[in-house]
Amino acid sequence: MKPYNEISAALTERLKDFFTKNWPVKLLSLVFAMLLWGYVMTETNPDRMKTITDIPVSFSGENDLHDRGFAVRGDHSEILRSITARVSVELTKYTSLDASDISATVSLRSISNPGTYRLKINSTCADGTIRSITPSELVVEVDELATRIVPIEVEYSGELPEGYWKGEPTLGSQTISVSGPADDVSTVSKAICTIDLEERTSSCNESILLKYVDVNGDEVNSALFLNQLPSVVVKMDVMRVITVPVNAEAAVLGGDSLAANYEVYDIVSTPPTVRIAGPEDILSEITGIDIEQIDVSGSNASVQVPVTLTTPEGTILLDEPAATIYVDIREKQETVQLQGMTVEIRGLEDGLTAELSKTECDIAITGRISHMRRLERKDVTIYADLTGLVPGTYEVELGVAVPDQTMQTELGWTLSVPKVTVTVKE
Repeated sequence: MKPYNEISAALTERLKDFFTKNWPVKLLSLVFAMLLWGYVMTETNPDRMKTITDIPVSFSGENDLHDRGFAVRGDHSEILRSITARVSVELTKYTSLDASDISATVSLRSISNPGTYRLKINSTCADGTIRSITPSELVVEVDELATRIVPIEVEYSGELPEGYWKGEPTLGSQTISVSGPADDVSTVSKAICTIDLEERTSSCNESILLKYVDVNGDEVNSALFLNQLPSVVVKMDVMRVITVPVNAEAAVLGGDSLAANYEVYDIVSTPPTVRIAGPEDILSEITGIDIEQIDVSGSNASVQVPVTLTTPEGTILLDEPAATIYVDIREKQETVQLQGMTVEIRGLEDGLTAELSKTECDIAITGRISHMRRLERKDVTIYADLTGLVPGTYEVELGVAVPDQTMQTELGWTLSVPKVTVTVKE
C-alpha cells in the first residue's frame, strides 16, 4: 500500500493536469452547456409559485343593488380589506407580476333582501393562475336604501387677523341629500360647514367639505353613505377694515355769514368716526366720510342736524349709517380790563378789625359781547370773605361779584392778585 504522501502528490498532479491541459476545449464545453440550459428553460418556461400581498378588493354589481333599493352598511374601506394570493406564474413573468395584475371582486348581484351575507371573493389573474387567496370570503351587511334631506349649518374655526371683517357666507345650497343604509341615514341630523378664518385675508369662493352630525352634535362617518365626500360651495367676503372720521367741519357752510357778533365755536359729529371695510385699493384713497352740506347762514343759535352716512362704491359701512352733527354757535366774546379795583372786606364779625396785604387788584373780565357792553366798573366788586374768622393771620382767596346772576354764571375773569394775607385783630 502506497504511503499517504505519495497518494496526495499523485492527486495534486492529476488536478493540475486537468486545469492546465486542453483548457480551451473544456471552456468551450462549459459555454455550450450554459447555452443549452438557457434554451431549454426558455422553451419549456416552467411555472413558479409567487405570493402577492395587498391586493385591493371591490364590489361588483353595487349600482344594481342600489337600483333594487338596498345598500351595503359600513365603511367600504374597512369591509373591503386587501387580500393575499398565491399565484402560479411562468418564469418569464415572475418578476413583473404584482397586485395590479390581479382582480378581486365580491358580487352583490344575488342579494335581494336586507340581511347579513357571507360572500365569496372572486379573483382572476391575466398572467398567471391563482392557486389560493386569503381571506377567501367576507361578511357583508345589507340594509334598505334611504334618502334624507338635512340642513347645512355654518361654523367657524379660528379668528380673522386683526383689522379684517367678514360678511355673511352664502352657500350654494341650504340643504344636502344624504343617501345610504336606512339605519345610518336616520342618525344624521344636519351637515356642518366649517369655515377656517385663521390667517384669512381674502374673500372665500370655494368648495368646503361637510361633516354629518347626529342630534347630539357627534360626528357621523360620511364613509357610511353613497356620497362619501359631501361638500358645498361657499362665498364670503373678507376685507380689511379702517376707521375714518366723519368730515363734519368741511360740510358746514355759512360760518362767516352768521348773525352780527356770532361765531361757530365748535362742530361735533356723533359718532366722530366710523369703520369701513373694502378692497385695499379703494381704502387707500379714503381719508374720511363726506356728508351733505349744512348751511348755518344767519344763525344766532346752535344747530343740530341728523345726516345719512354713505361710503364709496365697493366698500361697506360697518356702523350705523347715521350721524348727528352739532354746530355750536355762540355770541362772540370780548375782554375788558379793570385796573386798581378796591378789595372790599365782607363777613367780618363786629368788634374785629382786619388788615389786607393788598387793598387793590386788577381784573380781566371775558364774556359775551352783549354782557360786556352792559357791564360798568361800578357793577364789579372784588372782595375778601372773612366770615367766621377769629383773630389771627390767614390767606384768603378773593371773590368777584356782579349784580346780574346770568353774568355771574357766564362771565370769566382773571385777577392780578388771586389771594391776599389777612390779619384779624380785636
